[in-house]
Amino acid sequence: MVKEMRKTQVNWSPQVFSILSNYPQWQDMLHSALHKPLLDTTYCPEVIEVFDQHGLLAGRVHGCFSYECSRTFQSESEFIAWLFDGELAVFYVGSELVINRIQILERVSREW
Repeated sequence: MVKEMRKTQVNWSPQVFSILSNYPQWQDMLHSALHKPLLDTTYCPEVIEVFDQHGLLAGRVHGCFSYECSRTFQSESEFIAWLFDGELAVFYVGSELVINRIQILERVSREW
């Protein structure tokens, strides 16, 4: 069963708008993800990848092969994006959750 993501007007903070203005490709992915359904709780992605503005940070394939990129301490992430099988699932800037298509995260954040 797939649930529709809440249809809300984009109401990002000034910090999110500022950062996204530098990365139009990520901005497009965010707008596209707004119209996609939440991921089903039984969905198990084959490939999970984590990106920031510098590129790939880490990934995992088929739950058994992991990979990561090394970074210098000066390479601070402006945002973090989680892609499941190539689709944007989670995106956050600092502690601000911008896109959340994972239902388990939705339950956890409501409990906080």
